Amino acid sequence: MISSKKEQRIQAINARRALTSEQRADFSCRLCDNIAQLKEYKDAKVILAYAATWDEADPAKLCKLAEEQGKTVAFPVSYKGGIMEAYAPKSVNDLKEGLLGIKAPDKEQSRLVLPQEIDLVLVPCVAFDEEKRRLGHGGGYYDRYLPECTNAEFVLIAFEAQKILQIATEKHDILMDLLVTEQKVY
Repeated sequence: MISSKKEQRIQAINARRALTSEQRADFSCRLCDNIAQLKEYKDAKVILAYAATWDEADPAKLCKLAEEQGKTVAFPVSYKGGIMEAYAPKSVNDLKEGLLGIKAPDKEQSRLVLPQEIDLVLVPCVAFDEEKRRLGHGGGYYDRYLPECTNAEFVLIAFEAQKILQIATEKHDILMDLLVTEQKVY
């Protein structure tokens, strides 16, 4: 029997927070290395990434690599009501605290990136399953934004510890194209 999304969130957050900061840093580096080997990453010119919170899988290493390779790296800017836009800062280091305490580009110092421009979206999650289903924090930001990214591949990023047998899903939930952890690519 599938537990509720609320129960799954609690289970996965507890598992993620049980990792030490050293494990999170090591696992984040490993999953960035795994993504850097993907054809989808190599072919991408415009990437929508995210700035990780303290306990999330952190794509910062990959963002720096992408910037060094001349790729455009954008980050979400979130608004109340589950609305999100993508902005590319001058540097991946030019982020400030935004809505809900999540780092985001300064819109005045960044370029708006249209969803159709994005080739690759690095998607965070609270939990996932092997069928590439994702459980987010429940705000619906990515569920609303991803359908607009008509030319993008969706790559879910997580720690293996966040894996759940089967995610409770709803009609609006979007299946990911790939799922990358520190251990493997699904």
